[in-house]
Amino acid sequence: MRKSDFDFLINLLNRQAGWNFSEREYFSIDKKLSNFIREKGIASIEDLIVELKSGQKALISQVIETLALADTRFFRDWNVFQQFEQYVLPLIKETNRNIKKLRILSLGCSSGQEVYSIAIIVNKVLPYSDWQIDIIGTDLSSAAIAKAQRGYYDQFEIQNGLKAELMIDNFTLEGTNWRVNDNIKKMVEFRRYNLLDEATFKEEFDIIFCRNVLRFFTPELQEQLCAKIHSMQVPGGILYVGKGEEVKGLTDFYGAVPGMSCAFQFKEAKDVALTPQQDFDLPEALNDDTPHFIRPASLANRRPLMSDILRK
Repeated sequence: MRKSDFDFLINLLNRQAGWNFSEREYFSIDKKLSNFIREKGIASIEDLIVELKSGQKALISQVIETLALADTRFFRDWNVFQQFEQYVLPLIKETNRNIKKLRILSLGCSSGQEVYSIAIIVNKVLPYSDWQIDIIGTDLSSAAIAKAQRGYYDQFEIQNGLKAELMIDNFTLEGTNWRVNDNIKKMVEFRRYNLLDEATFKEEFDIIFCRNVLRFFTPELQEQLCAKIHSMQVPGGILYVGKGEEVKGLTDFYGAVPGMSCAFQFKEAKDVALTPQQDFDLPEALNDDTPHFIRPASLANRRPLMSDILRK
C-alpha cells in the first residue's frame, strides 16, 4: 500500500470511526485490506482507495467493519483470567449472594473467544441454576458477531490459548471444527454495538471487559468513552483494559487494583484520592501481591460494593 493511500485511510478512519491509528498498524491494516479486496473481487488496494475517495458509504462501512476485526484468542493474557477466577468472581459471588445476579459485558469482543473464555470461568465458579447470569459480548463488526454466535472454531483457533483440559471439557469436535458446548453457549449473548452510538444498556454491569479497544481512539474520545463505560457499571465494579494499554481519562473514573493485571475498580468521579486506611485485603490473603479492592467514599443508597463484605 502506498504511503499516500495509507495516510488517506488513516484520516478516513479518524473522521468516520474516531480511530487513531498510526504507522505502527500499517502491516495489520495492509493484511486485512488485502483479504478484503480478495473477498470482494477488487483488483488492488489502490482501486479500493479510489472507490473510497468517491464517498461510497456502504463500502466505507464495510472497510470499517473489516478493520474492526481484532486479533484475538482464548484466555488472552492467562494471568488476567486466573485472577478473574481466583479473586474477582469469588468476591462478587459473596457480594451478590442475596440477589443472585451477575452481569458481565465484553466490549469489542471480536469473534467471541474472550466471551466464551469468561463463560467457562463463570461456569466453574458459579455453577448454580438459581443465579441469573448475563454475559454479553458486543462488537462493531457484523461478521465477527455472526462468527461468535455460531460458536465454531478451527483447529488453529481452538489451540490458540486453550489448554487441552478446557478444550475437551467445553468444546465438541465436529468434522474439522470445534463447537462450543451448549451449557457454555447458553450463558452468552452477542450483539452488534458501536461504542460511539448514543444507545447504551438498561442495566448496569458488575464486570466490564474493554481490552485493547480504547487505545485505537483519539485521546478526546477516550475520555468520553471512559465516562460512558463508567455509566454502564455498578458502583465498585471492575473494568478490565488491555495489557499496557494507556487510556486518557481512565483514572478519573476508575482506580487501579494493586496486585491485579489490567484491572480497575469503579470510583465516584468526585472522590478524592483514597488513603491506605481505605484499602481492604481479600479474605485469606496469601501475600503482599494479593489484590486490594478499594472502597469509594459515597455509599448512600447504593447496593453493597465488593469490598463491603470484608467488613463483616
